[in-house]
Formats: sequence, C-alpha cells, structure tokens
Amino acid sequence: MRLTLYSDFALRTLIFLAVADERGATIPEIAAAYAISENHLRKVVGRLIENGFVEATRGRGGGLRLAVPASQISIGAAVRKLENDFALAECMGAAPENCVITGRCGLQRIFKEALNAFFQTLDRYTLADAISGSRGLEQALGIDAAPTLAP
Repeated sequence: MRLTLYSDFALRTLIFLAVADERGATIPEIAAAYAISENHLRKVVGRLIENGFVEATRGRGGGLRLAVPASQISIGAAVRKLENDFALAECMGAAPENCVITGRCGLQRIFKEALNAFFQTLDRYTLADAISGSRGLEQALGIDAAPTLAP
C-alpha cells in the first residue's frame, strides 16, 4: 500500500507544525521547506483544519499551529481521515464484482488482515513519536530561521 501524495504532504505539514510548536508557521514557509506548491499545500492545510488537526489565524502575525498537542494526534487516525481508498486489491474496492473470483479466494481476508495490522501499528504512534529523538529536523526544515507568530 502506498499513501497518496496528498496524505504525504499532510503528514509532513503536521510534522513541520509539531517541530515549530508554539512558533507556528505559514503556508509559504512550509511549502518552501519541502519544495512543494503553495497552492497544493493550501488544499492540504484546508483539509487538516477541517479535520481539527490544525488551526489558522488570519491577519498580520497569523499562521498555522497544531490544534491539539502532537502527543494527541494519532498517526493512524490522521491517515484514516486523509486517505479515502484502502482497497489493496480490486476485490476490496468499490466494484468487487469486476473480479470473477471475489468471495471464492482468500485474498480479501488476507488483505483485510494485513490492512488491520498496518493500522494497528500506526495507531500505536502519535505525531510526537514521529518527531521524538529526530535530530536536525529544525535545521532541515529551516525552522530556526522562521519568525515567531503572534500569540
């Protein structure tokens, strides 16, 4: 299974904001740090705000911050909210009838078990775990040079 680029950008945005902590960040800062499109990132951030992971403050000194502490953001929960297709094979998707052996082989059961194991692992970790013990994240993201957002 591979996460979409959308989810990848969302998780990287959450990591950036977790590292930035109270300092917060702006979309241009995050986009520059990861060399990604600001327009695409705006859509991603909109979804993160919609799902309660991020809060935005408008105006001068405004920007983005995590809406809840990083220790309360489950990686599994985030992926579930960001991704919309967990079908590992056609038989698990919206049109399983396209496969003539759907329901007759064990792949659906095996893939479902694998997907459950995937989420059980992700559910054991939080955003705080993803940044804990990681050396050099601030420097790699250019956060130490980022301006502090107004409270």
